[in-house]
Amino acid sequence: MKNDLVCDNVRSDLYKLLSDCYYAPDEKLIGALKAFKESQNGLTLEVIKNIPEVDDIVSLKIDYSKLFLGPYKLLAPPYGSVYLEGARRIMGDSTMDVKKWYRKEGLDITVREAPDHIAVELEFMYLLIFREAESMKNKDSNTAFGYCQKQASFLGMHLGRWVNKFTASVEAGAHQAFYRKLARLTRSFIEEDQRNLTSRCNSGY
Repeated sequence: MKNDLVCDNVRSDLYKLLSDCYYAPDEKLIGALKAFKESQNGLTLEVIKNIPEVDDIVSLKIDYSKLFLGPYKLLAPPYGSVYLEGARRIMGDSTMDVKKWYRKEGLDITVREAPDHIAVELEFMYLLIFREAESMKNKDSNTAFGYCQKQASFLGMHLGRWVNKFTASVEAGAHQAFYRKLARLTRSFIEEDQRNLTSRCNSGY
């Protein structure tokens, strides 16, 4: 991926789309994927071709359940604490720390998934980018830079630490090409974004 992903509107939209893809699939997802592709002129062809498409929503729901829900063994648990704390632990200390991050941003932490669910953490990154952009619009560069630093810190402490293991589990367990492609896109995008954020924070605004 190239550095045009640093553009905040592209980054925020892609984080939001990835978040939507890790919730239970429905007909709205098909529309969201189509609308995203049509609206993003700033994406490279490489990124566009790696955005997954939905062929069969029923098969996708079955694969989603096997990967992320169970009812028995989860093939790819979507919770950060499982990968950060081992022993397939859910709602561990790392989860509590994620909740603190949300509280500091004034968020209602009563969400439909655990705080460290992949979809929730991706959506939180979307929020941080949005607030950075809003601060820049208001010519408040200090606050904007603070949000840039928060993004880098959150990836470094949470999402960026476990996304590789998680997406590897998705690729290994998925039957549908949609989830294999989604896993590769998620991993490559976050790795690139983490590098770019580190560079931006080190160089200042």
